[in-house]
Order: sequence, then C-alpha cells, then structure tokens
Amino acid sequence: MTQDKSTSADVFRPDAGERGSEASFVNPISGLANDYFNLFNEVVMIVEQLPQMPELFEELMAWRPIAYEDYFAKSQLRNSASALEQYRKLDPAFREEFEALVKELDRVAVGSVVALRRIHKQPETPPEVLEEACARHGARLRGLLAQAAMLANHKK
Repeated sequence: MTQDKSTSADVFRPDAGERGSEASFVNPISGLANDYFNLFNEVVMIVEQLPQMPELFEELMAWRPIAYEDYFAKSQLRNSASALEQYRKLDPAFREEFEALVKELDRVAVGSVVALRRIHKQPETPPEVLEEACARHGARLRGLLAQAAMLANHKK
C-alpha cells in the first residue's frame, strides 16, 4: 500500500532556501514556530507505518505530548529563544485558540497510542484490524494538523 504522504503536515516545513534563518523559523503571520508540529508529524508517521514496521511500537509507546513553551525551552534549536519570545507576545485570544487546538491534538494523539496499544496486546488480532486502526488514527491526526496549519500559516 503506497500512499503519497505529502499532505497537510508538509505545510509546516519552511522553504529550503530560508532554512535556519530566524525569518523562516517563526512564522511572521502567526508568530508561531512551525517546528513545534514536528512532534505531531512524528507520531503520525509512526502510526501510519506501524502495520508494516511493528518494531516502531516501542517508539510509539515512548511518544509523549509536550507544551509549546516546554518544547522550545528544552530545544537545542538555534532560534528557540526567539520562538519563546514571539509566543509570549501573541494576542491572548489567538494564543488561546492555538492552545485549544494543541490540546485536541494531544488528546487525539494520546488516545491513538492507547488504542493501538490495546490492539497490540491482543496477539490473536488479525493484521487488518491494526491496519484499519492505524489508517483511521493517522487520518484523524492529519486532519487536526491541517487545522493547525491553517491557524499557524494563515492567522485570522
């Protein structure tokens, strides 16, 4: 099963020509650093590849959500301080909207991990059950990432 995975999550990748510059790190439209969404891109990729690569199960179980500010406070990225500074300057209503969306991403991602763990613990489960569950959870997460892309890249 080969699918083109270049969908909503790809809008979070800065232009290659600007990679590493502060201008491309923090989106000037929203004031958000798109790098944060790599956390969710990671879990989506793991979930979608799990049926073909069961060795990723341990990585999936180790995945944890992390708040935007905590992500950049712990980050070794060169522009992390700038991302934190811009985040703290966000309009409170916009920041609340963003945080609500992140909370939903966290809820769905953690729920996906829990659901897939239940399936994994039942060795008699047919492989197509895991495939269907991974596809469903991956699609739900991608949908939320598309909403996040709209918010981060096209601030209202």
